[in-house]
Amino acid sequence: MPNDTRRQWIEKRTAALEGATNPAEMAAAAAELASSDDPEALDALESFLRSDEFLDRLDEAGSADQTEHLRTVLAPFIQRPSPEVAHLCLNLVDHPAYLMNDRKSFLLEAMARVSPMNAETVEAFRRANEEGYFGFNALLLAANGSVRALELFASMTGDKAIDWEARVELLHKGIVPHRNRLSILEMAAGLMTTDLEEPVALAAIESVFDYQVHWFAIHAPMPPGWRTAPDEVLRFLIDLGRQAQRRPNLPVPLQEAIGATLEIAGALLARRTG
Repeated sequence: MPNDTRRQWIEKRTAALEGATNPAEMAAAAAELASSDDPEALDALESFLRSDEFLDRLDEAGSADQTEHLRTVLAPFIQRPSPEVAHLCLNLVDHPAYLMNDRKSFLLEAMARVSPMNAETVEAFRRANEEGYFGFNALLLAANGSVRALELFASMTGDKAIDWEARVELLHKGIVPHRNRLSILEMAAGLMTTDLEEPVALAAIESVFDYQVHWFAIHAPMPPGWRTAPDEVLRFLIDLGRQAQRRPNLPVPLQEAIGATLEIAGALLARRTG
């Protein structure tokens, strides 16, 4: 839209945010700014989102859901990720107000949708790990799938200050839904060569080559079919499986799962090239 029209559009919505007392109306106006690709609109919205007074008007203390309207405002950031959105969220993520009522989780989710993840965002996730977001972050990083994100994820699964059972769970949940991605398989290969406790190392392997519903207490993710993987992923998978088969003391059920997966990958490649 022309500059004057665009400016009027932004001013109309910021005026609504300044004077409104109805949280639903505020959320609607703010969500329109959040949905815009306009840098000026995002800058205007950021000034409100870093205001404690605005956040308290948006979701009043004592309301049944203390983030109901903030979720509406931030939903476009999650649904339409962009570097500009990641930058805005990065400016907000360490604001003390976002530690209240788990507001920070929405910023982290929006930032994780932007790939590749830059170094500043990785450091924000690292700081959030110390604030109680360790498990939440791990799954976001795995889903992001970019190099820096997976480097942090891998380091978290090797953090022996965290119970190994919790790290096994994170590997299952982080790898299984994305195991047809080359970056995930490359990370798993790296984990196989690091100094992990045996159950954690085995979890990295079995998350690629096996699938058991009992790994998950609730909401078991479904692994993608190997037929959806490109050729380079299938070739890497075969090499990774052969490497895993050479591991000493590999449990028999896992040996069998690896063998079955290698047969599937080999058959898919043969069919595509034949």
